[in-house]
Order: sequence, then structure tokens, then C-alpha cells
Amino acid sequence: MNRQIVIHSLEELGQFADLISPEDEPTPPITEQVEMTTDLAALAAAASRAAAQLQELVERDAVARREAELALTQHHRLQEEIAQLERITGETESVRSKAEELSNKGFDPACRNTAVEVGTVVKAVASTAEVTLTRLRGEAAILAQREDVARLISEEQERADAIRREEEARPQAEKLRGRVAEAEALLREGNENEAEELLGQLLTEQPNEPELASRIDNLRRRIWGVKTVRVEDALREARRLHRREPRQALDRLEAVDLTGMPEELVRQVYGCWLDACRRLKLDNAVHYSPAFGKGAVLTPDSNDRLEVVSAIGLQRWQAGAHFSSSGLRGVRPLI
Repeated sequence: MNRQIVIHSLEELGQFADLISPEDEPTPPITEQVEMTTDLAALAAAASRAAAQLQELVERDAVARREAELALTQHHRLQEEIAQLERITGETESVRSKAEELSNKGFDPACRNTAVEVGTVVKAVASTAEVTLTRLRGEAAILAQREDVARLISEEQERADAIRREEEARPQAEKLRGRVAEAEALLREGNENEAEELLGQLLTEQPNEPELASRIDNLRRRIWGVKTVRVEDALREARRLHRREPRQALDRLEAVDLTGMPEELVRQVYGCWLDACRRLKLDNAVHYSPAFGKGAVLTPDSNDRLEVVSAIGLQRWQAGAHFSSSGLRGVRPLI
């Protein structure tokens, strides 16, 4: 059983000091904020070291490139000297041959003797040129085999090839510009069909110039917009006419070009055209549709053939044209 101790003064408290165990002081927790601060500092230091190292690498690489460019300049100089020596070698061979001919066939003895001397000198020059040429070719080959110089030579060749391709493509680009301008003029004059036909030819050219390709794409969108408005106007007019004047409605719709038009617009035009055909009240009429947005309404003639009454989306299918009934698959009665 624990005894109760009553303390009346600090002196009495001192007598029991050894019996009192001080509580352990709590260790302050390491908060996430402290850890994050430490990590960010380490990351910043690592990033700084990496940046400094990278800058050092960049400077070293720049020095290496300058050395390679100096070697490339030397390679170019050697190539020029080689070309000069090759010309000298060719010229000396020509002079030697003529001197030999003159020394053998000349009429003046003094000229023949001098020609012999000239031939000897030229032969010595040619020999020296050949030795020098061999040495320079070897030096140029050694430089060209260096990886850094080979890379610069390859870069130069790529630039030269790009310039050559650009020069070769320039006449074709000028021709395309003229044809694009022609198509734009046709569109301004309201001849969108001719403009679209010319545009189809331009699209096969695949121009490399972004500016020219952009003009062609803009022209394509303008033609599409004009055609869409024309088709919508024709549909609006045909809807107004098809109940009382179906023939006039058909004349309006037969002339439209549905190529490239939105599917919903094509469906509406085709439906209006077919409804106008029904309102003609044709005897034994049939409907032929080989593809979406393309169709014809025909009636049988006295020769057991089918005569076109109206057609839409089918080129060269004019009213009055005749076809064999067996040659049109999928023909069904116009209901």
C-alpha cells in the first residue's frame, strides 16, 4: 500500500529528489515540411551541379567543333590544291607530248634540241607534281576519315543537296503558282466546276512549299463552300417547286454537283429529287441507284429497254438515254 507523503517546504522536497524520475522530454517530430525543405535543397544543389557540368560539356564540345571546322578548312584547301595539281599534270602531259613530237619531227635542229630540253623540264615538273599529288591525296584521305570531319562533310553535302533540290523544284513551283492563280480566277468568276477540276490536278502535284500548299488548301475550302451554298440554294428552290412544278424542281436538282458535299445535304437533295420524280406520275417507272447520292428514274420503251427520265449524280446520264434492263442491277419500281 502506498504511503501518502506530505511536503511542507522545499528542504523536505530535496529529501525525496532521488525518488522523483523526470519525464523524458519529447523528441520534436520531423515534419513533412522539414523533409521537403531538405529534399528541395538537395535537388537544387544537384540541379546546379548538373547545369554547371552541362555548361562545361557545351564549351568543350564547341572547342571540338571549332577544331573539326579548322580540319575541314584544311581538307577543302587540300582539295583545291589537288584540283590545281591535276590540271598542272594534264597540262604538262600535253606540253611533253608536243615537245616530243617537235624534237622528233622539227625542221630546225636548234628547235629540236630546245624541244628536248623542254620535254626534260616538263617531265621533271610532272614527276614532282605526281609526288606532291600523291602526298596531298593521302593527307586529304586521313582528314576525311576523322569522325568529326566526316560529320561536317556530311552536313555540307546535305545542305548542298537541299539547295539543289530547291533549285530543281523552283520551276515546278512557279508553274503550280500560275495554275493556282488560274483556279482562283475561275472561282472568282463563278466557274467553281472548272476551278474544282483544275484543283483536282493540283492536288496530285503535292507541292513541297508550305505557302503554296496552304493556298491550294484554302482554294479547296473556298470551292467547297461555294458548292455547298449552290446546292443548298438549289434544294431550297426545288422544295418550293416540287409539289406543283416537279419538272422544274428536277431541272434545278439535276444540275447540282454532289461530289464532296456533306452526307446529310446529299441525303436531303436526293430525297427531294426522288419525291419530285414520283410526282411526275410516270407509268411503270423504275428507280436505279448504283451508289449513295447517285440515281436515275427510267421508264420502259417499246423496244424492251429503259429510257432515262431524270438522273442525279450520274455523269452522261441524260434524259432520253436508253439502257438495257438486264444491265441495270438493283432496279426496283418507283413507289
